Amino acid sequence: MSAGQEKTLQDHDRPVWHYLPEEGLLWDPCAAIKWQGRYHVFFLHSSWAQAGPPRRSDGYVYKVWAHISSSDLVNWERHPDALKRGQTGGLFVFKGTPTLIFPHPDGGGASCIASNPEGDLMSWRFDPRHPVLRHPVQGEGLYPRSNDVTAWQEGDWCYALTGTRDISGAGDALYLFRSRDLQDWEYVDRFFQSQRRWTDAGDDCSCPQLFELGDRWMLLHFCHRRPQGYVRPTGSRFYLGHHRGQRFEAEAFGPINWPGGNFHAPRCLLDEDGRRILFANLHEGRSQAACERSGWSGVLSMPVVISLAPGGGTILYEPAAELEALRREPRELRGLLVEDDGELELPGIAGDSLELDVEFGRTNAEEFGLVLRRSPDGSEQTRISFTREAAAIRIDFSRSGGRADLDYLQGRTLQEAPFRFDPETGPRLRLFLDRSVLELFAGRQRFLAQRIYPGPEATGVRLFSRGGETAVGRLRAWRLGRAS
Repeated sequence: MSAGQEKTLQDHDRPVWHYLPEEGLLWDPCAAIKWQGRYHVFFLHSSWAQAGPPRRSDGYVYKVWAHISSSDLVNWERHPDALKRGQTGGLFVFKGTPTLIFPHPDGGGASCIASNPEGDLMSWRFDPRHPVLRHPVQGEGLYPRSNDVTAWQEGDWCYALTGTRDISGAGDALYLFRSRDLQDWEYVDRFFQSQRRWTDAGDDCSCPQLFELGDRWMLLHFCHRRPQGYVRPTGSRFYLGHHRGQRFEAEAFGPINWPGGNFHAPRCLLDEDGRRILFANLHEGRSQAACERSGWSGVLSMPVVISLAPGGGTILYEPAAELEALRREPRELRGLLVEDDGELELPGIAGDSLELDVEFGRTNAEEFGLVLRRSPDGSEQTRISFTREAAAIRIDFSRSGGRADLDYLQGRTLQEAPFRFDPETGPRLRLFLDRSVLELFAGRQRFLAQRIYPGPEATGVRLFSRGGETAVGRLRAWRLGRAS
C-alpha cells in the first residue's frame, strides 16, 4: 500500500461512496450530459500534487475541466481532462457536434468554444488565442474578468447567456447573444429582469443553465452573496417561467441551497428516460489549511432527480434509484414510540455511511427527528428535526464537530427550510450519510445538503421528540458500501 493510499484510508472525513478525485480541489461541475449510453460530468479540478496550483497574475488558481463518466450513476471512471485551463461554462450539441463554451481562462469577459467533431467527448479542439464571444455590456459592479456562460441550439442559431449581474445595485442578470457559426456573435438583449421580491440587489446569476422542465423553463444558477451571519454564499437556486421569443419571463423563484448549506454550482443533465438529474459541488466546512493538509477539498453530490411540482411553482426532489446498488445489511424497525422529551436508541443501527428511510407517524411534539453521528458521550452530534410551530425542516450542526479547523462554525450553525406536514400522518425523511457528507430529503418537497466533521467514534443514531411524543410507523436502514 502506498503512503497516499494509507493516508486516504486513515482520513475519516473523506467520503467512501461519493465521487471525488484522488487529490486536489474539486470545484464547480461545468457540464453534464447523457451521451451514447453513459452519464458524463465535467468539473473544475486543481491538482495539489505539485508544489502549488498554477495561478494567473491576479492570483486566480487555474483549473482543468476534469471528465468522468458512468453507466450507472454509482461507479465513475476518470478520463483525460477536456481542457487544461477553464472556468464554469456548459456543454451543448450544435449541429450534431458536442461543443463546450466557457469563459476565457485569463478573464477579460470573453468566452471560448471547444468542439469535439469525433463525437466521443474525449478530444476537444480549442485555441485559447481566439475567444469568440466578448461581453459588450460590462460596467462597474459586473464581473469584468469572469463571466460564467451557457449555450444551446435553437433552429439554426446558437444562443448564449453570460453576464451574471446588472448595473451596480440592480441585482442578478444574464445577457443574450446569438450566432449561426459560433464565431460571429451579435448581442440580442438582457435576458430577464431581476426582481426585488425574490432576490437582493447584490445578487448574481453565476453557473447558469436553461432547460425545459415539464411545461415550464428552469433557469438554474448560483449566487455568491453571503446571507448575514453565514460564512457561505447563498448558493444554488432557480427561476421557473416561460421562455418567449428572446426573453425569459420568471413566474416563480426558489432556493435549492439554504443558508448554512453546502450545495454549490448546480448542473443538470437529461437522460433518455426523461429524468432531470442534478449534481453540485458539496464544498467544504474545513479551513483551507485543513483541506491542504488532507490533500483534498470538495465532493460531487449524489445524483438527485428533480421534477416540476403540480401547479408549476416549485420543484420536487428524489434520490436517483441507482443508488440502491450501494445498500448493504438491511434493517427494519416498526411501531416505535418516542416519548415526550425523550431519545430512543436504535438497536443495531449505527455508522458513518448509512441510508435511513423514516416514516414518522402521529405526533403532538413541538420538535422531533433524528440524531446522527453521535459520540458516546453526546458531545458530538448532528440533529435533523421537524418543527411544528415554525413549520420547518432543520439541520443543527452546532455540535457536528469539535475541531479547531472548522471555519463554518464561525457563522450560524442551523440550516433551516420551510416545511409543512400533517401531524396526524407525519412526514417522511430519507437521509444519506457518507462520513463528512449529509444529504436528506423531507418528503419530496425539500432537499438539503450539509458537511459535518465529527470524530470516527461518533457513529450513534437516535430518534428524539421534544414537547410531546412522536410515533414512527417504519424505519429502514442500510449500510452503504464503497463504490467500486
